[in-house]
Amino acid sequence: MIKFKHTNRALTDVGIMLRKGLRQELIDQKHNATGRLSRGLKYHKKGTTLNIISSVSYWKAVNNPKFAKIPNLNAIKSWLNAKRRNGTLVEPKWGSNPSSILRRMNTSGYGNRNYNGSMRDPYHFYEEGNRLPRRTNFAGYVANKFSKDVAKKLAPSIGVDVANMIADKIRKNNPKTNVVEAF
Repeated sequence: MIKFKHTNRALTDVGIMLRKGLRQELIDQKHNATGRLSRGLKYHKKGTTLNIISSVSYWKAVNNPKFAKIPNLNAIKSWLNAKRRNGTLVEPKWGSNPSSILRRMNTSGYGNRNYNGSMRDPYHFYEEGNRLPRRTNFAGYVANKFSKDVAKKLAPSIGVDVANMIADKIRKNNPKTNVVEAF
């Protein structure tokens, strides 16, 4: 049986690194109004598989606006309150009344990317940070950004575990051979 002792430690480090990178990217893309999505990001390691998960259901909409649904009035109110507390709310030209925002979402073709009146297109109604070229796909951006770092962390650990596995097999097959552990 292969023991991935070093690889599991490296996977934990990679999970921490990716979670930190995702949280920073949410801040950089100005997607951190309440911080709930950022706090909901977790990494889960099972065997040699690492998953980055979120307990927040709307992460898909933040990552890709095509998955967005029209929020209810209470969600709009809490979003506006969070933006006001952070001081990042720039008054849209139609006002910041939650009812008028919901009405505009319902009548502007929200969710239809080809409709020119959609609130989602363009993003710059709310704040200057919405004009970032990488406004969506925060998870993909972080995955690409950290791909070399992940490889640098995992490759040596996998190598050590494989070397130790080979040493165990050699010891098992030929007990008289002097085999040294990799680490």
